[in-house]
Amino acid sequence: MPQPRRRQKHRRRSDNEKWRLLRDPGDDLIQDMLNNVKYHGSSKHKRHPHLFGLPPFNGSRGDATLCDEADFKPHQMVQIPALVQRGIRAGLIGHTQRIIWTVADDGWIFEARETNPTAAEFHGYPVLQTEAIARTVFNRYSGWVQQHGTPVELSARESCRLRYKFRQ
Repeated sequence: MPQPRRRQKHRRRSDNEKWRLLRDPGDDLIQDMLNNVKYHGSSKHKRHPHLFGLPPFNGSRGDATLCDEADFKPHQMVQIPALVQRGIRAGLIGHTQRIIWTVADDGWIFEARETNPTAAEFHGYPVLQTEAIARTVFNRYSGWVQQHGTPVELSARESCRLRYKFRQ
């Protein structure tokens, strides 16, 4: 499976406050997010947005990572709501509640950012191996899966560990 291109500008720093997990999301917040958060795809993160049923992207992609380069296919779009729910249930919520992470069955970590706060809409993209948040997300997901995970989620954890080359 190919790796997405490396970000050229604005590389994420591990001390950046934006990329920090909420210490303890709590059951009420998790339930609220499970009930309200929706995914809405973004053309910015697709090399061929038309294949995903999205309009063309005409702006600058800047440092955007592309879902298609993480081998994410259009037919997988139906899985996104379940992946968002997985990330929320696992407590992979940013401290500002404007970012959610999740671990896909094939091991990719995806980051979802709030696009429309009024409608609780998020769009997502893959997290690169070089990004410090990947380890933090994996650690929390791993702990959650150990206690609450299904066999599929346990398998996703192992795929993630291998993909990102994490040691146990």
